Amino acid sequence: MNKERAKEIFHSPEMIDVTHEERQIYIEEVIERSETARIHPVDQPNVYQEVPLYELKETTQ
Repeated sequence: MNKERAKEIFHSPEMIDVTHEERQIYIEEVIERSETARIHPVDQPNVYQEVPLYELKETTQ
């Protein structure tokens, strides 16, 4: 995923489906300088991880 799309999803008022390693996640923060994102699994809001943006995939309905 590119940085601009990750920022759009982060700022969107709607829930947009994004996965990391086949698991649905929520983007907590986009870290531009390192092109990473702070994420957590949708079903585990207390489990945070920082991952490269290129590992995130937007899923389509």
